[in-house]
Amino acid sequence: PIDFALAEHREAMQNALADVRQQLGRHVPLVIGGKNVDTTEKLSSFDPSQKDRLVGTTASATVEQAEQAVAIAKAAHARWAATSVEKRAEFLRQAAQAMRDRFFELAAWTVYECGNPWRESTSDICESIDFCEYCAAGAIDLMHAGDADERNFDAPGEENRLTYLPRGVAAVISPWNFPLAILTGMTAAALATGNTVVMKPAEQSSIVGAKLMEIFQQIGLPDGVVNFLPGRGEVVGAALVEHPDVALIAFTGSRQVGLAINRTAAEVSTQGIDSVKRVIAEMGGKNAIIIDEDADLDEAVAGVVKSAFGYSGQKCSACSRAIVLEAVYDRFLERLIDAARSLPAGHADDPKTIVGPVIDEESFKRIHSYIDVGRSEGAEALAADLGTLAEQGYFIGPHSFVDI
Repeated sequence: PIDFALAEHREAMQNALADVRQQLGRHVPLVIGGKNVDTTEKLSSFDPSQKDRLVGTTASATVEQAEQAVAIAKAAHARWAATSVEKRAEFLRQAAQAMRDRFFELAAWTVYECGNPWRESTSDICESIDFCEYCAAGAIDLMHAGDADERNFDAPGEENRLTYLPRGVAAVISPWNFPLAILTGMTAAALATGNTVVMKPAEQSSIVGAKLMEIFQQIGLPDGVVNFLPGRGEVVGAALVEHPDVALIAFTGSRQVGLAINRTAAEVSTQGIDSVKRVIAEMGGKNAIIIDEDADLDEAVAGVVKSAFGYSGQKCSACSRAIVLEAVYDRFLERLIDAARSLPAGHADDPKTIVGPVIDEESFKRIHSYIDVGRSEGAEALAADLGTLAEQGYFIGPHSFVDI
């Protein structure tokens, strides 16, 4: 993790933000088989801290381009699967090094496109590097662990071996709340184990997704092994899920969409394709923290505040409710409200910001609808007023409800 107590790190982040600010507004094409492909329709990405500032545009893939990308990935699969696990791992380690070399630049892109404050943005890049290194090492361990003994299951008259094989083409459908890390993690795992990939980033983080594609091209990953397909989920995402040549779907996002993908994949798998589609889905939920009567309330308050309101509560692991034993309830609540009210709110590029914007107008309206539900079903204990910030971007202050 980056220590912003060090002047050199603060300066590096400020410089990166200034450099990236000069690059805002550019256009990014699809990448299919190593070739740039543009489209008539465009996706526009805006800074949630300053909602009229264009971060960039991307091409928006069609069903036909999804089919083309899958065909290219399928054609590249045999050669990639035959590449040694050590060579595949080396590509991922090179990607990790490229991320280290471009660390603050990548963090700055997540600040502008996704509203990640400084600590959240740099932690996202740390996790992306970790995923590359972890998947590289893990795939080697998986392929070689116990080569001589653990995979030998011979019985009299038989020779039996356990071998791990890649599935084929993987569709990676990622969210915006960990804009580089989750896209990197799902893609790196597929690549390390010999699968080829069609990457479909969330619409709200397609520019950050393009930076990962840049890195794969920068390290010389063979054409077609990874294909970059930003677009609308209901168009390109659906086409990838239903495609008969997509063997594996890796998805992180909402429970509603994840269950729909799982259901669709199961139905498609009964229609004469040559394999059963596998789905890896990490979905959102409602997370509680339980405060026991012997808890250290200083630690409990700090933990709940960080979990509930860090990155404006938008992580899939964010605390959405605290369950507090009666003996410490009143003391905990008083401290929690004071702590949450004190959190600095502001634009994500301001180093003091803890509570930045939510991702877009849809989220802004949905969260306000939940605030209305809270007021109708319980008592409002905290409603932080952020003043004119909400006019500049999609800002909502911390809210807490009791007696629900």
